[in-house]
Amino acid sequence: MTENLRLSVVVPVYNGERMLRSLYQALMPVCEGMGSFELILVDDCSSDTSRRVIQELVDRDPRVVGVMLSRNFGQHNATLAGMKESRGEWVVTLDQDLQNPPEEIPRLVEMLETGYDVVYGLPKQRAHNRFRNLSSEFSKWISRQILSTGLKGNFSSYRVMRRWVVQEVVHYRSRYLFLDGLISWTTANVGGLEVLNAPPIYGSQYNLFRLIQHGVNLLVNFSIRPLQFATFAGFCFAFMGLLGAFWIIAARLIYGTAAQGWTSLIVTVLVMGGTQLMFLGLIGEYVGRILMNTNQSPPYIVREIHRGDRHDA
Repeated sequence: MTENLRLSVVVPVYNGERMLRSLYQALMPVCEGMGSFELILVDDCSSDTSRRVIQELVDRDPRVVGVMLSRNFGQHNATLAGMKESRGEWVVTLDQDLQNPPEEIPRLVEMLETGYDVVYGLPKQRAHNRFRNLSSEFSKWISRQILSTGLKGNFSSYRVMRRWVVQEVVHYRSRYLFLDGLISWTTANVGGLEVLNAPPIYGSQYNLFRLIQHGVNLLVNFSIRPLQFATFAGFCFAFMGLLGAFWIIAARLIYGTAAQGWTSLIVTVLVMGGTQLMFLGLIGEYVGRILMNTNQSPPYIVREIHRGDRHDA
C-alpha cells in the first residue's frame, strides 16, 4: 500500500453493522476516482458486530484500515484516533449513516484546493427532527460567541482538512474533545460548501445526553466566559442586595415601618442559593477538567489496528 496517499477518509463507527457495507459501496467509486486513498473505520467499542464487519472489509480490501478502540470514548475522540492513523494529503471525516453524501467529496476537495485549509460540507437543510434542529441552532449560537471563524459557528462532522492541520490537531491530549474548536484554534482559513443532506436511513446514534455533553465541552474547553458571566451575575445580585438593604433601612428611619413578607424572603433565599450552587457546579466543572487533564488520561486508547494482512496490537 503506497505511503504517499492522496486521500484518507475517516469514519467513526458505533453500532454500525447495518450501515458499513452500504457506506463502503458508496465510498469506493468516489474515492477510486480521486487517486490513491485509504478508508479508516474507527470502531468506538460497539455493542453489535461492527468489529466483525470492519474486519471483513479489511480482509476484502487492503485499502481499508480498521482501528479498534478499547472502550467507548465518543464520536470526536474516535474521529481523532482515525485522524492520527491517517496518511493522506487530504483527510475527510464523515458520519457512518450516509447522511453525508460521499459523492460531494470531490467538490469539497476542489474548494480546498482553491486555498482553504479546511472546508466543511454544510447541509442545505438538516434532516433531523425539530428537537435536533433546535439543539443544532443553539450549538451554532454558542460557537459564534466563543470561536472565531468565518462560518459563524456553522460546523458539521463532514469536513476535509489538509495534512498539516491534521498533524496539529492530533497533538491535543485532553480527554474532553470538540474537534471544531481545535480546528478553529489551528487555522482561521476555513470555508464552507452547501451539500445535500439526506435523512439518516438507520436513525441517529445521538441522544440528549451526548448533545448536552458536546455543548458543555464547547463552553468549558474553549472559553472562560461562563466564569466571567458568573462574576458579573454575582456583582448584579450583590448590587440588588445592597439596594434592598438601603430600602429597608430608609423605610425604617423615614416611615418607621419594619420589613415584612416572609414569602418573598424565602423565594429570594432559594433563588440566591440555587444560583450559588449552579455557579459552584460550573467552577467545579473547570476544576474537575483541570484534574483529569493533569492526570494525563488519554483521549482514546487503541486496542488494535488492522491494515490488510497486518495486525498491530
